[in-house]
Amino acid sequence: MFLEERYEKILYKVQEEGRVTVKDLAKEFNVTEDCIRKDLRELENRELLKRVYGGAIIQRNHDDIKPIDERKNINVGVKKKIAINAVNLIEDKDIIFLDTSTNNLEISKELNKSKKKVTVVTNMIEIVSELKNSPYIKLISVGGEFNKEVGAIVGAAADRYIKHFTYDKAFIGVCGINKETGYISTLDLEDGTTKKTIIECSNKSYLVMEKEKFNYDEFYKFASLDDIAGIVTEEGVM
Repeated sequence: MFLEERYEKILYKVQEEGRVTVKDLAKEFNVTEDCIRKDLRELENRELLKRVYGGAIIQRNHDDIKPIDERKNINVGVKKKIAINAVNLIEDKDIIFLDTSTNNLEISKELNKSKKKVTVVTNMIEIVSELKNSPYIKLISVGGEFNKEVGAIVGAAADRYIKHFTYDKAFIGVCGINKETGYISTLDLEDGTTKKTIIECSNKSYLVMEKEKFNYDEFYKFASLDDIAGIVTEEGVM
């Protein structure tokens, strides 16, 4: 097999599966793992994929990340499934944190319909608007500086406010999880630091995300899988 032909087959596999491993590719193409690593390095240099520990994932440009006003209208059906699965974890009298995430916005809508009597703490303005008139929910909005890019109140002042409370359960939005290393990531450093603070102040923390985000790594690593109680996707709780 010619080198460029192998490159094409590797790229096709990455696009189809989202993630490939060095070990599996070496076996499939009957070459050494070092050979595959060189292939992946070259394809990354061409900006066609992104290398991660043990393999590679789909290349995604950070410029493709859309603001919340656009993202909240994408994959709505999937996000509703995630929200229903998350609300099933919430019990009456729980104190919960919903951080900035379009999945958490859907959770707030489902929680409102459920009539569960809970306390919701949030740093996302859209969630405040969704729950402000609910007769069942005690609503606490985090104070601090509003970050327009993130679409939420994040940063040092928000972190200090968040530390005043202990939460029974927190639901955390993410941009990606590296299954090989266990790192959980987001794009913005301030957002990531605030997410880390929320996790530290919560008895149980759950990630809320579309299953496809297992294929992404992003800029700021704010936690690891050891720090969380579970992952809520459209397929259930993991």
